Amino acid sequence: MAPACILIDDPDDERVALYRNLKDRDLRQRKGLFLAESELVWERLVASHFEIRSALVHRSRLDRISAFALPDGLPIYAASAEVMEKVAGFPVHRGVLALAERGAPADWHDVAAGPGPCLVLEDVGDPDNIGALFRTAAAFGYGSVLCSPGTADPLYRKAIRSSMGWTMHVPYATLEPWPRALGDLDRTVVALTPDRNAPEVDVVGQHLRLNASKPLAVLVGAEGPGLTDAAMATADICARIPMANGVDSLNVAMACAIALYEFARPPR
Repeated sequence: MAPACILIDDPDDERVALYRNLKDRDLRQRKGLFLAESELVWERLVASHFEIRSALVHRSRLDRISAFALPDGLPIYAASAEVMEKVAGFPVHRGVLALAERGAPADWHDVAAGPGPCLVLEDVGDPDNIGALFRTAAAFGYGSVLCSPGTADPLYRKAIRSSMGWTMHVPYATLEPWPRALGDLDRTVVALTPDRNAPEVDVVGQHLRLNASKPLAVLVGAEGPGLTDAAMATADICARIPMANGVDSLNVAMACAIALYEFARPPR
């Protein structure tokens, strides 16, 4: 049974009411949904475990969107760019919107017990950084992401888009009570810091490769404030990225990518 393709000519059509004036927080708190945008993210959504509610697409994208193996009877609404913009309340430049069920939040114990190293985020509030961090975690084989309660939602539209859809594939959970629960992780916790007294990331990476007795958890904080003292106190090791010319720090996603690359390198 093919997906149900439905043409929409009226932005006030009640069949697309869920797409009207979309706001991430409203979708999450009142409807238990999240919004995915663009063809690439759609492809990743279809391949994820999330249940898709429906899609609203530009008519020119209809054939490509419908080509995927989709659930029987899934409503796919097709409209012009003008109608889509009036419905959503913003220009839909990428031509594809989809709504999916969030499902029940994962238990952090289950997520933390998963395979591979783990990335831990403290109060990272920028959705673009969240997306970049999840994409970096996926690129370097990190099996999960644990977030403080103050961290931005990985299923916000911008976070999903910036991650190229990886926030829908890398398991994540909220770690609480924060930061006490950090001490309950059965992992070696490495905290990234600009502190010039901390050992450099390549030195820490070599140490971890030679002395690994537990899976790794890399702890990073928000730009500006960085990690809190309470979170830092839970770390087994601190690591810094050496910088020149008086530069004191990097964007959190860039710094994390450098560290995760160093920690993933083979012994030398």
